[in-house]
Amino acid sequence: MHVATLYGNEGIAFAKVYNLWLTDGQGHHTFRSAPLFVCLLLSALLSLVTIFMYMKRKLQAALCIVNMVLLLAWFVFLAVLPQSTGGMLVLEWTVVLPAISILLLFMARRGILADEKLVRSLDRIR
Repeated sequence: MHVATLYGNEGIAFAKVYNLWLTDGQGHHTFRSAPLFVCLLLSALLSLVTIFMYMKRKLQAALCIVNMVLLLAWFVFLAVLPQSTGGMLVLEWTVVLPAISILLLFMARRGILADEKLVRSLDRIR
């Protein structure tokens, strides 16, 4: 699924933006949008690693922040892309998926910190 469509100065669509490549009208691929793919790949791998860090809650919370920064970098790369190609970007609905991921990571971090606080309070009781 494409993330956006690039339009030229005349208002004619000249490329579809995917996370890994741009596809022009003739079907040729250029890899100018590869940083989008790299950000999402690193985010997915980091999320997988973070899940299994449940015994180290402070590190898990820190990895959630790193993951959110990676996803914000995805939006920065997407915003810079039309400047490098000289066009206008029209976003598709798939752009909201990384934003939802950022929101879920924020909620997960709050839950992790709440768990850490609960464990610390139980240690004081003993």
